[in-house]
Amino acid sequence: PAPPIARREKKPLHYEAIFRSACTLLLDVASSEHSFLTSFFGDADSFDHVFGKSIFFAMENLEQHLVTSWDAVGCLLLVHVNTAQRDAMAARPVPLLANFFARVQVLVWSRFKAIMEAHVQSVSAFMPSGKAPETAPHYVARRYAELVASLRSLKVASVEPMLGSILRVLWTEVEKLLSERLARQHPTLKHQAALLINNYDLVVHTLAERGARGEESTHFEQLLDQVKTVFVEEQLLADNGKMISFVKQAEPLLVPGAPPEDAAKVDKGAMEHLTREFYDKWKAGIEAIHRDVVQSFSNFKLGMDILKQVLTQLLLYYTRFLDLVKQAFPHGPPFAQYILSIPTLMNEIKHFSRNF
Repeated sequence: PAPPIARREKKPLHYEAIFRSACTLLLDVASSEHSFLTSFFGDADSFDHVFGKSIFFAMENLEQHLVTSWDAVGCLLLVHVNTAQRDAMAARPVPLLANFFARVQVLVWSRFKAIMEAHVQSVSAFMPSGKAPETAPHYVARRYAELVASLRSLKVASVEPMLGSILRVLWTEVEKLLSERLARQHPTLKHQAALLINNYDLVVHTLAERGARGEESTHFEQLLDQVKTVFVEEQLLADNGKMISFVKQAEPLLVPGAPPEDAAKVDKGAMEHLTREFYDKWKAGIEAIHRDVVQSFSNFKLGMDILKQVLTQLLLYYTRFLDLVKQAFPHGPPFAQYILSIPTLMNEIKHFSRNF
């Protein structure tokens, strides 16, 4: 058994290891005694009298431990151990032990639910300070990811549906905390998106690294993709908002087949101004985007991936803008010398994004 070995090697033991050792010993001794009583006396009527106090003591010890325990992982591990013991006992006709393990399952799962409900209530009641938090991952997201990764890693099939239901409630509260109470302390959508990206990415990568993918992973991956799109658009609007607005307003007026009066509504003066402005500031603008994006994300790889998305989207908007210039000036614009070529822009983008 584990306790004597631990004493000899002077190693501390968690309660779950002691419980497993005690239950294994109880199962082996009780099964042997039950078999002996049946063979020797022809029945096992006295078995409950012989082992009743031992089982009562084991149950009492477990109850005393659970009353003071706030260890959700430990409780789920006890469920896992108990399930294994029940499976081992399945071939042994010992009704008293069957009742014992069934009672253990009820007690431990009830305590686990109470602990998880306390976690949910704690997250729900958490109110951040009035100061806007940094966009770096919040400690609540880190603790949530570590807890879920540990619970999912145990893979307790007997309670999987119930565990999934509890974890869905927990992730809902964590999502509300991040998106409604923490992110909204920032005044701009860009900073709100940066905070959410950092936190969602932390959850996704923690679960993936621990081999604990589940419903939570899929949910937060979807949220991460959505908020990345928001950040990319907000980052470009901050530096190239005028050109983006012009593209979105002018494209419906210059679509093939549009009436001539629509094309006349396009402000060619504004088109020339935007062309000159982009030509004068494009390189400094890309440098500013690079600096801002990298500083917004604590994970360098994440920052570089988002930088690629921002620069790719910039290239797409600029390409759409040049298509509008060509449609507005079929024979070439008078400000052609101020048009930056697509290859030149792409080369600069590759310089800032090595793996582009």
